[in-house]
Amino acid sequence: MRFLPLTLTLLLAACATTAPPVVPVAAPPPGLSRLIGIDAVAVTRLLGPASLDRTEATARQLQFVRPPCVLDVFLYPPPSGGTAVVRTAAARKPDGSKIDPGTCLSLIAPASGG
Repeated sequence: MRFLPLTLTLLLAACATTAPPVVPVAAPPPGLSRLIGIDAVAVTRLLGPASLDRTEATARQLQFVRPPCVLDVFLYPPPSGGTAVVRTAAARKPDGSKIDPGTCLSLIAPASGG
């Protein structure tokens, strides 16, 4: 009988619900804030026609081959469904060497002044 309060406490604790952990949203990589979160139509409006448009399952890759660099833009649908949006990008120079994706974006689509 003296273990009854402890048993009841443990049973009640097991029934308690806890909220799922909050996952912070990472800030866009430097220089990519104009791309992150926009759909393929907006990407094409910003960068012009893609040199390559590839889909695999629910992911989509748009590749923009331009003289200063090659920019690969990756779009995924949100977890709740809907239109795929840019989640990340990668870049390289025409010779294959590395270049920051934000720097590549600024070279092929300079920010407008106003």
